[in-house]
Amino acid sequence: MLWNTVMKHGANTVLLLSLLGAFTSFSLAKKIEAEKPTTALVQKKASNENSQLISSEQSDKVNINSASVDELAQKLSGIGKQKAKAIVEYRQKYGAFNSIENILEVQGIGPAFLEKNKDKIVL
Repeated sequence: MLWNTVMKHGANTVLLLSLLGAFTSFSLAKKIEAEKPTTALVQKKASNENSQLISSEQSDKVNINSASVDELAQKLSGIGKQKAKAIVEYRQKYGAFNSIENILEVQGIGPAFLEKNKDKIVL
């Protein structure tokens, strides 16, 4: 049957029809491919969701090396503005805390405070 078509219409027509069929298949494949979400888009969405989760987990934590007096007083249990101010003044005078336990060197801060807040404090 194919041979009869070739003989009847010529090789050029058959070649043209074959190319059109291949082009149509290629075109449909491109359309389907274009409709799939890209890996980068999926990864970006997952990354944003992870960032929001991490951000909400860290929102109750306080960095004692950068927090303001108000932030320390609000987020840490058992201290008011005076002790928070003492933490900031200690940090300004002696530099950044090297470990969470170094907060015990601040006057007015004791082991009970550290025990209550150790899960909230980060460096």
